[in-house]
Amino acid sequence: MALVLWLLAAAVAYHGVSRAVQFRKLLAQIRHHPGLRLVANLYGAVSFFVPFRIPYIIPGPNFLFKTKHALLARHGLDVVTSVSSHPLRAVFVVADPAILRDMTAARSRFPKPVAIYGTLSLYGPNIVASEHDEWKRYRRICSPSFSERNNRLVWEETVRVMTELFDLWADKDEIVDDDVVTLTVTIALYVISSAGFGQQISWKVGDERPEGYEMSFKDAIYYMSTGVFIKVATPAWLLNLGLTEKMRKTNTAFKELGMHMADMIKKRRESKEKEERFDLLNGLLDANEEEADLKLTDVELMGNIFIFLIAGHETSGHTLCYALALLALYPDEQEKLYQHIRTIQPPGELPRYEDLRNYTYAQDILSETLRMYPSVVGIPKIAADDTVVQTTNAAGETVDVFIPKGADIVFDTPGLHYNPKYWSDPYTFSPERFTRGDWPRDAYLPFSGGARACLGRRFAEIEIIAVLVLMVSRFTIHMEDDARRDSETETQRRDRLLKSSPGLTLTPKGVSLTFRRRK
Repeated sequence: MALVLWLLAAAVAYHGVSRAVQFRKLLAQIRHHPGLRLVANLYGAVSFFVPFRIPYIIPGPNFLFKTKHALLARHGLDVVTSVSSHPLRAVFVVADPAILRDMTAARSRFPKPVAIYGTLSLYGPNIVASEHDEWKRYRRICSPSFSERNNRLVWEETVRVMTELFDLWADKDEIVDDDVVTLTVTIALYVISSAGFGQQISWKVGDERPEGYEMSFKDAIYYMSTGVFIKVATPAWLLNLGLTEKMRKTNTAFKELGMHMADMIKKRRESKEKEERFDLLNGLLDANEEEADLKLTDVELMGNIFIFLIAGHETSGHTLCYALALLALYPDEQEKLYQHIRTIQPPGELPRYEDLRNYTYAQDILSETLRMYPSVVGIPKIAADDTVVQTTNAAGETVDVFIPKGADIVFDTPGLHYNPKYWSDPYTFSPERFTRGDWPRDAYLPFSGGARACLGRRFAEIEIIAVLVLMVSRFTIHMEDDARRDSETETQRRDRLLKSSPGLTLTPKGVSLTFRRRK
């Protein structure tokens, strides 16, 4: 027994010494550029699942969003490193606007590490989990779907979904919702179902279950979207065991959503009468037929349709929740939006798509919401070759940063959005900063940038603006009263009420709001 313990101790000591030597070599390779020095990786599974931070060991979940610009300010640089020993890995954390602009433009030199996106290829290869020629092919097929006619459909379907919700609330002057993110994600899900797939489901319709199915399309799309993280994180054999009701429903939804999507593709193709439809699915199928030399397989079509679904509802639903909560926290801004709406929309009438460009303050509120709560807090890239970038330190001096070939890079969106060099009072909610024409566009990256910028940006913006206009024109929005608010700073109260957790995108937790009907 003593010999076994001695051998075990020797093995541990050997590993420690060996890893320490390798760690020092890695620091030398990156020329000792300052930053975090950790045991666990900034983006490793341990950092994601362990719900707390241990200095020098585990950064903790949602680290970049929690620290915002503080990590960069501590080192006086807008490019820092995070070097871990387990695994042995160096990550360059970048929040310098000029460097980010160049990196998003130079796609071949700083490609996306598609391997880490493999979990999103649940139904097949897609535009998010691809790079180089494959990505170009997908983009050429997918881009035409996001047309002006689809934009109008997004607006019209959002108005329909919200009008039906208001009908459900017709006999209430006050609605208390203790889990607003469920409401906003459901709104976004109904909009993407219609404007994305041509399946008009809502609060009242969509429960029909085709023969041979256990779930309607409405249920399949709901349980798959709310359980996608379970599907991604759980091995197939374990999910098939169905140990919990959530696992069983997720597994069934995954299988049947695939069946529903295959049926939709088949029906559209076999339809003898070509309908004039402007949803994303129809646009995707039309573009696919026109590009004979680039034609996608059915598996690739389903992979991209699924990405439209996930990207089209989760990011919109979460951002909308943050926006409504911020309006409740800042009633003066809510009143400004209401008065602005009154100058455009006659009382008692529904907002028109033709007036979309006039709802500028709703756009400003959305832009400020995304600045403070970007959906993706870290955009990963990889260095295809050795490269040197230049940033400046706190003294304004130029600093060369050597990034070796194969090094990981992450665009630090919160670090960029909260940098006082580019945003005055960055921790203050101030939509008016976007009203002025001189706001720093290179320091704003909620939809990524360059050619790989989000295709669905306008889809999401139109949907959220329509919801804000409809909601604020009929209701005032309030946070719960709390005796602690008098002793809290603005930032402390906002952080308490708008708690966020990591997920596929930044996720609001426990947001509780009251909607009171305007008299």
